[in-house]
Amino acid sequence: MNLRWNGSQRRFESEFSSDFQGDLAAVKEAGFKPDTSTGVWIWHSSKAGPLTKLREKRPASGLTIASDAKAIYASLSEMESKNDKIKAEAKEYSKSIKKKRVVEEQIKHALVIPEKGYISAEDLSPQPPQENRYVPPPPPDTKCVICAAPVYFYELQTPFMMCLWCEKITLDKSDEL
Repeated sequence: MNLRWNGSQRRFESEFSSDFQGDLAAVKEAGFKPDTSTGVWIWHSSKAGPLTKLREKRPASGLTIASDAKAIYASLSEMESKNDKIKAEAKEYSKSIKKKRVVEEQIKHALVIPEKGYISAEDLSPQPPQENRYVPPPPPDTKCVICAAPVYFYELQTPFMMCLWCEKITLDKSDEL
């Protein structure tokens, strides 16, 4: 297998040898991606990590790399190793900051028990009185013909305006007759 640098696409591309299946398995395992936009399968990688994996686990057919690709791989590999180190440090830093925040929150919300050993009503801050913001709508203007209570839209409207209570009483009396 041969690796070369494609400057126009800014990626490393693999050229398979006569052992196609072995080379294909090696590039897949290393993390190369296929590009089929040109009609031909080209296995490529724009990162140095897959090349490092391929270098560690070489295919049976052997591995060669072009000189320009080797120079770019060396600089890219160095940059990626520095980035990995910085990412690890940033992860550790964010963990420590998160731990500090948790401790600060616990201290901030910690319960302070007075010297007497218990908490009573005078130790608590007074709460403002609750407000009921709901204002019921005004009753309708229509009134029941029997008791003069307001008649709502869901109550009997015809033939006479009646509230539910008077309607029930009227129906019960008609059943007795």
